[in-house]
Amino acid sequence: MADRGKIVDEQTGTAFEIVDERWFDVLAAWVSAGYSLFAIGYLAWVILDTWSGAYRSWPGSLTNNFDKTVSLTIFKLVLYTAVGGGMGAAINNLRSFVSWHAERKAFGWRFIWKYIALPPLGATLAVLVYGIIQGGMAVFNGGNVGTGGAVTSLSAWATGTLAGYGSHKVFIWLDDKVNSFFNISTATVPDVAGKTPADATQAITSAKLKVGQTTQQVTTNAAMVGKVIGQNPAGGTEIACDSKVDLIIGTPSEAPAPPVDGAGKNGQPVKEKPAEAPAGDGQNPNAENAAQPADLAEAEAAAAGVIPPDVNNPPNGEGGQG
Repeated sequence: MADRGKIVDEQTGTAFEIVDERWFDVLAAWVSAGYSLFAIGYLAWVILDTWSGAYRSWPGSLTNNFDKTVSLTIFKLVLYTAVGGGMGAAINNLRSFVSWHAERKAFGWRFIWKYIALPPLGATLAVLVYGIIQGGMAVFNGGNVGTGGAVTSLSAWATGTLAGYGSHKVFIWLDDKVNSFFNISTATVPDVAGKTPADATQAITSAKLKVGQTTQQVTTNAAMVGKVIGQNPAGGTEIACDSKVDLIIGTPSEAPAPPVDGAGKNGQPVKEKPAEAPAGDGQNPNAENAAQPADLAEAEAAAAGVIPPDVNNPPNGEGGQG
């Protein structure tokens, strides 16, 4: 199983490790795709059956109790919205299947539970979103909201489909609505870049937030060693009070080894050559064949360009035989 690095999901923004598929990953991918196709087909049949008024997909005890006026109209709108949410979520499943299995060959078996749960979850979210939207329209229209007609039914189905397809973003939108409705207090994340961990902690706690995970990262800027070089969420972000802020602390890169005195090529120390022994018989360096003082004087004179006198042939015939 080879690791091919990380990739960020374009829809959720979550980073995942790219790992080659195994046989059970491929099986889970095709099961998820088959389930999604079945969900789309079944929901399409339900909406057509309801639209035609046959109601074969519903128990007779349920449809017989409708008064054929307001109750039936509301039932259809809720049904169209829910069916649209389920179909949108199933379509999103197929998009994910194509992206992660067909293109990247990196489908993970554990995501099969997400594929199974997403259509009913999308249907529920769609009904909730449609109710919020219709409730807001009722406020502006004085309570007069259309509850019948083909256009209204199509609008309900389209709204549900969009909500189901973008269920991840719907969760974020709902979180914002819940915070606004229940007046959940928020705080602004302070910008602690360049601060020491102690100063950053004090600034975060003063903003009614908490310090989360602290990690280290190598930095080439010596001035940022031991200081905050990154944070998540970024400074200026509005989050709920008591939320956590993760910090990244700069650490120095590994210093190079100090130079060695007398180093040679590639920093290797130069080996000194052993002193050569004076010429001799190899046993006694002070043997008779070693350089004598007289010989040394002659060598120095020759080096200076002075020719020493020859005792056997003195100049002007001095010292010769008479």
